[in-house]
Amino acid sequence: MGNSIINDPSASISIDFLISMLFLLIITSSIISIAEGRFITAENTEQLAEARVISEKVANAIEVTYSGGYGHEIRIEMPSSLKGSDYTVKVNQSGVLVMVNGKCGYSFSYLKKISSYNNNQSEVFMFPKNSYILRNVKFNNNYHKVVISEEL
Repeated sequence: MGNSIINDPSASISIDFLISMLFLLIITSSIISIAEGRFITAENTEQLAEARVISEKVANAIEVTYSGGYGHEIRIEMPSSLKGSDYTVKVNQSGVLVMVNGKCGYSFSYLKKISSYNNNQSEVFMFPKNSYILRNVKFNNNYHKVVISEEL
């Protein structure tokens, strides 16, 4: 019967090669899965950074409108999405909260009255693709408040 695989030196080289390739494949797949996780983390971080930028933009507009005095107004246009995801902006007297994919970006605002023209409410929601007008109005001749209304 011919030579067995154990006595054949070229067969042992092939087995060594197969084992080396198996280890190389395992290491490569591990590196790819780690890199994929890092890319997802970087994308989420970039999305949250954009959420924070939007919250800062809205909080700054509220501050400028309030400090501008009676009748001062600013127009804000909301972006259509944050890295392809929908988001919601919630504004109240203490700050601006942007919610995207279960995560939040927040910007503090000094205490002031916030409402919308539709209701005399203490929270206003802002949505993507819409334009909003922020106005400083006098309320009961005692104090000012920032009124946020959707521009039609």
